[in-house]
Amino acid sequence: MIGEQIVRLRSAAHLTQEQLAERAGISVDVIRRLEQGVRHSARLNTLTKIAAALGAELAVIIAPRTTFAPEPDRGIPAIREAITSSTVDQLGGLAETDADIDLKRLTASVDSAWHIWQRGEYSILGRLLPALIAEARHATRECAGDDQEHAFSLLATVFELAAGVTVMLGHEDLAWLSVERAVAASEQCGDEVTKASAVYWAAWILRRQGRYRDSLTAATRAAEIHEPRMTRATPAQLTVWGGLLVNAAGAAARDDRAVAATELLDFARTAAVRLGQDRVDRWSVFGPRLVAQSAVVNATELGDFETAVRLAADVEAVRSRVPATWESRYLLALAQAEVELGQDIPAVATLHQARLLTPEWIRYHRLARDLTAELNARIPAGRQPELDELTRHIQLA
Repeated sequence: MIGEQIVRLRSAAHLTQEQLAERAGISVDVIRRLEQGVRHSARLNTLTKIAAALGAELAVIIAPRTTFAPEPDRGIPAIREAITSSTVDQLGGLAETDADIDLKRLTASVDSAWHIWQRGEYSILGRLLPALIAEARHATRECAGDDQEHAFSLLATVFELAAGVTVMLGHEDLAWLSVERAVAASEQCGDEVTKASAVYWAAWILRRQGRYRDSLTAATRAAEIHEPRMTRATPAQLTVWGGLLVNAAGAAARDDRAVAATELLDFARTAAVRLGQDRVDRWSVFGPRLVAQSAVVNATELGDFETAVRLAADVEAVRSRVPATWESRYLLALAQAEVELGQDIPAVATLHQARLLTPEWIRYHRLARDLTAELNARIPAGRQPELDELTRHIQLA
């Protein structure tokens, strides 16, 4: 647990709770409550300050929010081999002379994998990725002209999916290698949307690794390069550009830069209005509901919990929908704000909704686990059946 790690590192550094709080520039009460287990979570910005004060990496303080699946994923070795192999016959055993190129079928397979990712079914996607990487890379070698560019676009998407799955399973080295491969593949095709999408994923991985300023820089630079003309922009261009801005705003919020987060999200909102509805494709997810949800998430990250709960009404006013995993990530942020405000019963209902939407996805998230533990400490067992169900579902001891 977070508190146990802080105690261990603080003791090793021969610091009192007061001294650590002073170094970190936070309240000693926060340190005390974390170490005593009264609180099971804190804002990432707070944890980053504690880690810096202790001379430790953030990952040492808090285990990744995505390493609590019920069982280790057995597909990781095959994914690792597929990502790191340099010849086609090493990639899942696919020899160049054994496979016919069918770009239409490969495109359909990649689209299917994308939808599996959006549903948060990582165990299924993990089994599919090795063969998809092999086939997409094989297609880039065997095709020519426009077909080859299309194959490279598909390969970039597959590597993006590999980055997503591996970071969710806690393998950050593989995630970063995958996203580097995605960027390299995108440079081999003439599609600007594919190039922007690869940078979007790189910025997202950086943000998950706690490298907020690097993430902000990457996303904003890409947004400047790929900014479309509003009157002529295609839906795909608006989607990936808006996604870059949302990503940048999220990085700014986690870096405690409220003004920058608000300004970037305002730019994104302009693109969302132009788009008219939420759009889901294999480059990005973006639209009015996503922007409204991002405002809630960012307010929570900034510690403005009352604003986060208030802004939730704006989300419900938008009728379009986003994929289940995006919906659940917003619900986790809302539940966190509700917990912080002492709104325990609404928080239980919010977490229950997230569990129903994404039963597998929620088991990978440390935040869901921490919030459930916090609520269990406040609400007696048996008082809220939905909380008891969630506790059993995520296998919280």
